Amino acid sequence: MSKLKDSNNRLDAALSRLEAAIAKREAAAGHADVAIDENIRLQSELTQLRSEFAALQESSGNISGRLDNTIGRLRAVLEQ
Repeated sequence: MSKLKDSNNRLDAALSRLEAAIAKREAAAGHADVAIDENIRLQSELTQLRSEFAALQESSGNISGRLDNTIGRLRAVLEQ
């Protein structure tokens, strides 16, 4: 009878380890899903920021050109 009891104890221990491993995998899968969602959100945000940066670069280039023209006209007026 003790062999049967020992076998049952080993089986219970193995099942406990298996359940713990399954729970650990499920938790890891949940963390992976969160990480994937965060990655997608950050990629979208990066794309939006790159677009805004390009628009700001264009605007600053236009403003710089207008300032250069204004400074040139002011210099011409002051030289007269």
